[in-house]
Amino acid sequence: MNRPAPNFPKAPAPQKVDLSKVKALVCEPSLPIRQGIRLALNNVGIREITEATSYLAVHTACKEGDHDFLVLNQEIEDNDSTTIMRQLRMGTLGRDPFVLTVMLLGSRDEPIVRSTIDCGPDDLLLIPFAADQLMNRLRILVERRKPFVVTHDYIGPDRRSAPRPGATSATQFQVPNPAHARATNLPRDQYERLRSESIAAIGVERIKRLAATMDWECGALTVSVRDGKMTPESAYRSLLKLEQVCEELSGRVAKQLGHATDTIDGLITQCQKLKTAPGNLAYSDIEMITQTSRKISGTYTSR
Repeated sequence: MNRPAPNFPKAPAPQKVDLSKVKALVCEPSLPIRQGIRLALNNVGIREITEATSYLAVHTACKEGDHDFLVLNQEIEDNDSTTIMRQLRMGTLGRDPFVLTVMLLGSRDEPIVRSTIDCGPDDLLLIPFAADQLMNRLRILVERRKPFVVTHDYIGPDRRSAPRPGATSATQFQVPNPAHARATNLPRDQYERLRSESIAAIGVERIKRLAATMDWECGALTVSVRDGKMTPESAYRSLLKLEQVCEELSGRVAKQLGHATDTIDGLITQCQKLKTAPGNLAYSDIEMITQTSRKISGTYTSR
């Protein structure tokens, strides 16, 4: 008696990846390097390529364009392009904070390399590089990109192999990949929904991190006074950092959560007033801003 063959479920068909649909932005002042990048992109099928060669043109293209893949030189017209990359990841510039990005480096100097890593690109390439290198990086990134992590001063791919000893593991966010979405013909409304959901989740995490940073800065001021190590310069830097954190927190809380920001804005005013005479900062002043900070952070760190 012949038994019927088992009815195993069929494996899903692999998604067809067509890179000819991907839109690329190349921000590179050197014509020979741009030609090499264009060759690499053409070789993988990408034809829709926008070029920007000045810092203003780069900023405008990032602000107004609808690109899936970005090649960005770390230095353009003596300007540090990591500022643009940070603005993209923070969502303050452009339409998509998740644009797939390879940044080009003309220097191996550790401070420059570290600063470039810390601005949030998906990958780095050191100049000079072969077209095959860029092609391979692009193919890998289209197929799989690293999850994002969020801290008080970073939004971008998680580059850690493991948490540092004693450190808590940061929450990972699986963010959408615009190049993969375009290359696999994902419906645009579906991609935009995924993007909006990821922006919202990362925004909540960012609010928590900013609120925790407020407490840390106030704690650092308290320790500095207690140990007799506070100087007008260190006090000014701490107050400035606290003010900057509060300003971003106020904007995010109002925009994303729809909350009133009177208490946060009041702390900003306090910091601005104390900054005018940092050498006269008293312990009672630190207690005052610490109490306000704790009230704010208690609202948002546990969300």
